[in-house]
Amino acid sequence: MKKISHGGNIYKKAKEMGIREEDILDFSANISPLGLPEHIRQAMVKAIDQTINYPDPDCSRLKEAISKEDAVSETKIACGNGGADLLYRLAFGLQPKKVLLPAPAFVEYEEALSAAGAQIEYYRMTEDFIIKEDILEQITEDTDFVVICNPNNPTGILTERERILRILDRAEKTKTFVLVDECFLEICKNEKEYTVKPFIEKYEHLIILKSFTKLYAIPGVRLGYILAGSEEVIERVNRAGQAWSVSHIAQCAGVAALADNIYKEKVIDTVAEELAYMKKEFYNLPVVLYDGAANYLFFRTPEITDLDKQLEGHGIMIRNCSNYVNLGRDYWRVAVKAHEENKKLIKALRMILKGEV
Repeated sequence: MKKISHGGNIYKKAKEMGIREEDILDFSANISPLGLPEHIRQAMVKAIDQTINYPDPDCSRLKEAISKEDAVSETKIACGNGGADLLYRLAFGLQPKKVLLPAPAFVEYEEALSAAGAQIEYYRMTEDFIIKEDILEQITEDTDFVVICNPNNPTGILTERERILRILDRAEKTKTFVLVDECFLEICKNEKEYTVKPFIEKYEHLIILKSFTKLYAIPGVRLGYILAGSEEVIERVNRAGQAWSVSHIAQCAGVAALADNIYKEKVIDTVAEELAYMKKEFYNLPVVLYDGAANYLFFRTPEITDLDKQLEGHGIMIRNCSNYVNLGRDYWRVAVKAHEENKKLIKALRMILKGEV
């Protein structure tokens, strides 16, 4: 499968477009519209003096903070150099032979699992992009690993917790690991109604992926973690990577992030407000909009396959979703950003799709 860059290409894109990096409005990356929190910035600056020493390979203080936040034993937590690092550690640590992936879903799942030699089978969602009960039929004794992204990336559509619990019940019978990616869930208003964190002790084959990247706007720091129902999974994940994968600065950033919920609440409120605004505006455009709940919008422009190129003429980058399995060339994803930036995107879309000036 072709390797696709998932971010960090602003410099390259600016050169292609012939403009400065700071003049690009990047709607392709889904991070907090409020930017880097001051308390995390201060924690990272303070941590610089300690970078003369190796970082704690056990991430002790960070695990303690995560354990308190998520009500999960420290022995069932593993930290990593971002969500992608943990996906590769899971793939090489567990060595699944047959994997079931929803389609569409975040392409990094397949890249990591295929690299470890897994055979990929798809659960192809229909046009509504909702995971339905028939997914249970594809989880068999031969299925080693299933991924559920909640909310889904790129659609933003949530899967009901009761459905995920039925998947987990099925997986316990077939001894199949289920990775539930909740990296975007904590930005949603109704996280508590959907998270499966309270069930980590009940299901031995449950693994939950979390990231600090999206909520706290620190993709350049690289920090994520997993919760697992089995301590053996944690041990295998830890053995699958090098000891010092999480820098001291990243660990301090994580501890600071979990020590203050005020910023998190502001992000959730801001995203909810801007998401509602953007949906209202998108419903007046000639697009097919999907009713997602994440900090991004997923939509289709029937037969228009160059929307990203047209928007580049306005200095705007969006996510072309054509490399997702089960999607065509006219599907797109845009982040929810600050209000003035969102207004600029809407204005550009009106000009391109409706000819309005």
